[in-house]
Amino acid sequence: MRKVYRIPFAKQPEANRLCAAPKAWLKNWYPVPEGEYCPATYGQLLRTPLALYVRLVCEEQSPLARQRLPNSPVCTDSCMEFFLNPVPRNNTFINFELNSRGTMLMGLNENGDFHCLDPALQAGCFPAASVDEKQGIWEVRFCIPDSLLHRFFPEFDPDQTLQMRGNFYKCGDSAKVPHYGSWNPVARRPIDFHCPECFGELTVSPVIREFIGSCE
Repeated sequence: MRKVYRIPFAKQPEANRLCAAPKAWLKNWYPVPEGEYCPATYGQLLRTPLALYVRLVCEEQSPLARQRLPNSPVCTDSCMEFFLNPVPRNNTFINFELNSRGTMLMGLNENGDFHCLDPALQAGCFPAASVDEKQGIWEVRFCIPDSLLHRFFPEFDPDQTLQMRGNFYKCGDSAKVPHYGSWNPVARRPIDFHCPECFGELTVSPVIREFIGSCE
């Protein structure tokens, strides 16, 4: 059964609106036994007329962050990820993976064929990260412009596309305790996050259509 996340809408991407969005808690961990390392993690989404905004938060002390170059293997660090399939009629999706430095890997998976996208495209996503060592929390934020989605998903229309699919992830391949968590359960074994059949439902508010129509 797919989980459902209802994406709120705002005319402007105010930080307080994003922080107030529903939290998609990662409750599925693989193959961590009970009592092992499962850092509390959640994702949030906010839709505006021109982009989808993403916030990922994790309660974790001193997150591993060795990777510094765009499209480097940040999954080997302590990493949070968001995968998005904006047109569920096909199995193509775009993935965003970040460590606590804000280093981003952005890739496209077309029916099982994965490749990294031009690092220059990351500038338009404005990736950012912050670490609060005192509170033991770190977070990342970025946006996914409609122009980026149009580039790789020509049939994507924010005025018409009200149902998308996606998943939130937490991992750490080379962390002291390797760990893998997800929002919507992942059935594929060995564990593989690149499986659109395991994405949850992302429901976009129909107010977007009403707002865009009022601007025409």
